[in-house]
Amino acid sequence: MTEPKTPAPVQVPQQAPAEVEAKAAPVKAVPAKVEGKAPAKSTGSKAPAKPVAAKAEAKPAKAPAKVEEPQVRPDKDVWTRLATANNSSRTVNELLKKAGVSGWSVTRQPMAALVPSGKCTDCDQVSGRKHTSGCLMLADYPSDKGLVEPDHTTVPVLAPGVWSLVMVDKAEEFGFRHIGHTTREANPVPVEVRSSILTDILKTPGAKTGAAGPLWDSTGAFATVRVPDMVPVGKVDTVEMRAVLVNSLVPNRGSVVRVMPVHTGTHTVIPVTLPDLPDRVELTPDNNSDTRLSEASEALDLFTRFAQGFGEVATKLSRKKMTVQQFETFADTVLKDKPQPGAGKAPFDLYDLRSGVVGKLFRGEVDLTEKIKGTRWAALLAVLCWSQTVKPVKPDTEDARRARDMAVLFPARESSNTAQAALTLLSEGL
Repeated sequence: MTEPKTPAPVQVPQQAPAEVEAKAAPVKAVPAKVEGKAPAKSTGSKAPAKPVAAKAEAKPAKAPAKVEEPQVRPDKDVWTRLATANNSSRTVNELLKKAGVSGWSVTRQPMAALVPSGKCTDCDQVSGRKHTSGCLMLADYPSDKGLVEPDHTTVPVLAPGVWSLVMVDKAEEFGFRHIGHTTREANPVPVEVRSSILTDILKTPGAKTGAAGPLWDSTGAFATVRVPDMVPVGKVDTVEMRAVLVNSLVPNRGSVVRVMPVHTGTHTVIPVTLPDLPDRVELTPDNNSDTRLSEASEALDLFTRFAQGFGEVATKLSRKKMTVQQFETFADTVLKDKPQPGAGKAPFDLYDLRSGVVGKLFRGEVDLTEKIKGTRWAALLAVLCWSQTVKPVKPDTEDARRARDMAVLFPARESSNTAQAALTLLSEGL
């Protein structure tokens, strides 16, 4: 994309002060640079100095304050931002080692509740009284006044049928960390065991390892395999397909293999289902080799069918034109960010910023979407690029950005899945 040019200053002819009005320099709309640099400011001519006795002249109108636009070209997609390793691995197991998610030893251990008994477990003094001289509990857990506290009286009560999931963690005081509990009489399946499913997909021509990293405070992990350019979108665009293994070590989150298109131009992931076609294979919690073979076959079949189905939908979107007004209505409906009157300056500034960014992407004013401008396909990528990458995060911290990325991939409810809502609307009438 060419660099925007700074408009030349307007020259005002020198005339008698009483006969000429000072005019503001015309403002020319300058599209945001792809590199994210702010364009140079245009300069306006100044009117000649007025004599003290001269008639007051009309003052130039002030141009409305512009909201600075952020970088339009994202450099990473959500999976890549969450990862601790990306690509350059010959095998999935090598990728897992680079990501630091292999070798996680999680075992079930008997679980007990610590119940206050009301008496010191060493000297038998009741709560609130002083420990007897030489009490070992007081020596191990000192009290300011030497009194028996509730923590000095706790006794373990076993919880039959419930186990603690314990992970080896050298950073912890005793070298172990509790990550959850289970009622299943089996240890969680390690990610290395699950990775055989991705290994089968890696045999697809052109496939390569992708991103990998921990999830949910290291109670789970993910690894991806990329099949580049497997899905053509008409004759002007392509989408990369990824198979993503999400391996959970705790029962409240299931392990899955997800099939996900990624538009590498705008670096947007598209986590959607298609009519009569899911986007994932749910994995059983059992560590069973026969079951894994069946799941691998199912995942490979879904990967192929989803790639074909999504390519057909995306191609139809790329051939369907939209007017600017239709797009603006669509964006307002999906993003749900149009402020109400009286909402204050900040929401309106953010809305203006958003409208400018998605508008440029939809109209093809940046090279990312130039070949698909004005189409429903461009509309989909525009709103996803904004919501996933360009939209400012507050507070501007790493934790806040990570929470945004996790919400994109694992929304709390389906209604908050922007990609699905957008695709559903755009697919009407195809």
